[in-house]
Amino acid sequence: MSLRRRTLLKVIVLGDSGVGKTSLMNQYVHKKFSQQYKATIGADFVTEELQIDDRLVTLQIWDTAGQERFQSLGVAFYRGADCCVLVYDVNVMKSFDTLDNWHEEFLKQVCFMPFSILYIFI
Repeated sequence: MSLRRRTLLKVIVLGDSGVGKTSLMNQYVHKKFSQQYKATIGADFVTEELQIDDRLVTLQIWDTAGQERFQSLGVAFYRGADCCVLVYDVNVMKSFDTLDNWHEEFLKQVCFMPFSILYIFI
């Protein structure tokens, strides 16, 4: 019997308040969508397991608060992150304009070399 390799990836979902980060995460993991808006306080996370070839990959997906008042908490949430998903609202140009700030903050906190950005349209 072959042993499967396990990998844990920490993914953080970043973007301004109200752009749909929680909805995106819930749709991906739970296949559910809620019409009700409830602001994320601090952060929340879920896990999702994927089988990729002979590797079992566990995604630890962190949903972060977009409000300015929670930005100081961000350092702890960024720690150990392997990647981020930057989310914006196609109806709110400002939420797109601030993606550079989210990206720069992510790179600063995790000390990664620059990488490609994945934009999610909601």
